[in-house]
Amino acid sequence: MKKKFKDTKVGKWITGKVPHLLKSIGNSFPPAKLLSDLIAGEPSITPAEKLECEKLLQETYEKEMQYHLQNTRSARDMYAESKEMTDWVSKRIMNWNLPMLVILIAANIGCVFYFDSVALALISNVIGQVMQQLINERTTLVNFFLGSSNGSKDKTRELFKNDKN
Repeated sequence: MKKKFKDTKVGKWITGKVPHLLKSIGNSFPPAKLLSDLIAGEPSITPAEKLECEKLLQETYEKEMQYHLQNTRSARDMYAESKEMTDWVSKRIMNWNLPMLVILIAANIGCVFYFDSVALALISNVIGQVMQQLINERTTLVNFFLGSSNGSKDKTRELFKNDKN
């Protein structure tokens, strides 16, 4: 069963910090649904204008999804034509990212014992940023080869359909 927006982490944070916003947001998520709900509650807009806005939001969302799917499809088509370089890069990422992450974690732990608070904060920040980039590389590679965009497209279509009901 889908959580109500107010029961999500963001919803709870908003409830604690700025509860009056929850009246505007209601149970709306994703952002297109939020805009739709805000416009639906606007008394100065006619029902025909509200319907027009709904259609525009739907078209914009669909175009954005098509763009992302085309982009992924284009990258996969390019991969089929020249995969030697991509395979080499992929192997490097899969073979070296995890050992590099382990080394960076060890370096970060070592820094705790040898540096004061200001230097430690700076070094830990840099190490954390590099670690995040390594994780992002690996995630992007896995998503590319396992085709997560198709599953995301189906999930998003299903969520959008459920929000209409």
